[in-house]
Amino acid sequence: MLQNPGGIPARHTDGGGAPFAWRGGKLLSRGKLWSDVRALARQLPDHAYVINLCADRYLFCLTLLAAMARGQVCLLPPAGLEGILREILRDYPDAYLASEQAPSNPCCDWFAVAASSSPGTAGPLAFDDAQTALIAFTSGSTGRPKACAHRFGTFRVSARMALSSLGLGQTGQLMVSTTPPQHMYGLETSVFWPLFSDLVMYAGRPFFPEDIRRVIESAPLPAVLASTPTHLRSLAGQISRWGNLAGILSSTAQLSVGLARETEATLGASLQEIYGSTETLSFASRATVGETHWRPYPGAVLAQDGQGQTLLMSPHLDDVLPLQDRVQIETDGCFSVLGRASDMVKIGGKRTSLAELNRRLAEIEGVTDGMFFVREYGGGECRMGAVVVSGLDRQSIRQRLKPYLDEVFLPRAIHFVGAIPRNSIGKVVKEEWEALLRGMGY
Repeated sequence: MLQNPGGIPARHTDGGGAPFAWRGGKLLSRGKLWSDVRALARQLPDHAYVINLCADRYLFCLTLLAAMARGQVCLLPPAGLEGILREILRDYPDAYLASEQAPSNPCCDWFAVAASSSPGTAGPLAFDDAQTALIAFTSGSTGRPKACAHRFGTFRVSARMALSSLGLGQTGQLMVSTTPPQHMYGLETSVFWPLFSDLVMYAGRPFFPEDIRRVIESAPLPAVLASTPTHLRSLAGQISRWGNLAGILSSTAQLSVGLARETEATLGASLQEIYGSTETLSFASRATVGETHWRPYPGAVLAQDGQGQTLLMSPHLDDVLPLQDRVQIETDGCFSVLGRASDMVKIGGKRTSLAELNRRLAEIEGVTDGMFFVREYGGGECRMGAVVVSGLDRQSIRQRLKPYLDEVFLPRAIHFVGAIPRNSIGKVVKEEWEALLRGMGY
């Protein structure tokens, strides 16, 4: 469980009930939120879809809810790049862009989003749980982004399950996220969790370690930091123990026990990981220091079919969904993640996964970042290589991997780079990674 310092109440200035968001140094009430939603809904243009590019989380939430009030569906691209937006527009031509800043090269109609200056407050709008709230797109880390439609009720039920499992539902804490709201992890934790609980949204997205520290220490409520392994690595390496930090969440990639332990010791708060995907939303968690296996949220169940495919059944989903990851289910219903089926590597009759190899590489002290890749030769022969960001030499890296990897999986070639090409949430984008390897002659 994350720490609960007693659900300290927060004062707000607009008279609209309990606080919903902290924005611009002010706490905005839930009554203010719904008043702003109604005002924005009256202004939106008539289209079937809106590509929600708002970086300000409060404006993002206003746009999402106002679009639903107008019967429009939000489209959440994995990135705001022109090429990606044009791909989405080919499939959803009746769409417009919505954001607080004008795009440099608008590829369709653009609507400027702003919060109402009116001091008015209002009661919440009633949405049908069956209404499609949004269509999210996978990050593209394994190929072309895939569209995933989700109902409003899916997020409501999922939030209840997650908050119950993590002990966050009634804590009155501030959710500070380093991931954008267009990504499912950021969307769940920083938008829908506050919407369906007493948690309070932080409207910004701090990026640099010192910016994150200042936001948390100056916050009017105890803060929960929702971040990624990439971000936590930089925080644990630069920041001393913080004040006002109630807990830490991590997702988007499995966290090593070493980094989890260092993060807890450095920042002075307990850490939990949550597990899920764009298709499934989050459905499991674990306290990384002390727990090897993932615990499904209450009501979520994993099972395997005759072909070894893992299936998820959960109250927040309409259908049984297959997982992309290979998992091992324990007798108590908990599970461990073995990696994606496409990540499995077989050399000399021995098997492992790229996810496991990358985890061992990331745990080496002195390696800032790193990725394994498979080198294919004639006759079906394979050897492993690695790309790393590190001040260590090749021999030192191999020596540190030896106690954990079979000889056949030790990298024959190790290439040093200034940075691994990752997107805003720390995932390696397939096209950029392949271009990097091509530049190395693979």
